Amino acid sequence: MSAILDLKLIDEADKYLDAEAQLTDFRMMGEKLFEVFGADEGRVSTQIRNLQQIAVSVRRLSDVEDFVKNQMGKKSGADSWRQVGEEILAHLARLRTEANHIATDEGQRLLLRAYLARGWVKAVVGAYLYAKASKEMSHA
Repeated sequence: MSAILDLKLIDEADKYLDAEAQLTDFRMMGEKLFEVFGADEGRVSTQIRNLQQIAVSVRRLSDVEDFVKNQMGKKSGADSWRQVGEEILAHLARLRTEANHIATDEGQRLLLRAYLARGWVKAVVGAYLYAKASKEMSHA
């Protein structure tokens, strides 16, 4: 298994991530995350930072899925995660399906799933941050 993602697969993944339908879904997810988690005293929600950190640091998409499921199952703070968890898991499942469609080699699939998860979280957190800034500007 090669530890480097094939450039053709990266190109296909980027096309998927940049498609209008995905960008709209990602934006709506980011806005929903802001509605649910808000901001911690004007700063980015710890929950959003944790989601971002896990997505950019893991090697497998399943690690991100496990993080979301874990957050949904906790006693404290789980209500917020339960409001968005299933939708996040659905987004991640679509990323998994797309990776399976794009790559035929299992090693490349694993790398591609993580690549897609990082692209997804960048877009979603970007939308979250824009929603946060918009609210702050409207209250200024």
